[in-house]
Amino acid sequence: MTASTNQNIIVSDDEKLQNEKRRAIYIRPFLLFYVNSLIAEVVFLLVAIFIMSGTDDIINKVLWTLVFCPLGMGGAMGGIVNVFIVDKYYGSKAIYLTTVISVLVLGGCNILCYNLDLVFHFFGASDHPLWFHWRYPMIAFVGYSSGKLLFTDEGQKQLASFGV
Repeated sequence: MTASTNQNIIVSDDEKLQNEKRRAIYIRPFLLFYVNSLIAEVVFLLVAIFIMSGTDDIINKVLWTLVFCPLGMGGAMGGIVNVFIVDKYYGSKAIYLTTVISVLVLGGCNILCYNLDLVFHFFGASDHPLWFHWRYPMIAFVGYSSGKLLFTDEGQKQLASFGV
């Protein structure tokens, strides 16, 4: 018989406590970007209803803004931040990288949504294109503030005080 190369998943009580603490490090980016995306999408839905296109196609608007977009953006950003930043960088470099990744990913999502809306006409992009494009500075700010929360000691304390 050959020796097993599989990792033993049964751990001691000390390791269980350490794993629970480490789990928060990997869950926080998903939760933070999901909540940020949900808040932004609620604002975008309200703007779409009250300023841009009214309540036409309200089911599609609600599904896209409150279900698909926050899950997709939160999941994508959480996964990318976990893969490329968590456990590799901390402090100002991690904040900078989080900001850049946010602008690229969430900005790319905004461009995609704008172009899709030119085809499907759910949100009024053809009549109000600037309502889509004013978001880029906000996207950069969200990336920066999320990076500060995730990758500074003060931010870690603040997230812990929220129970995350």
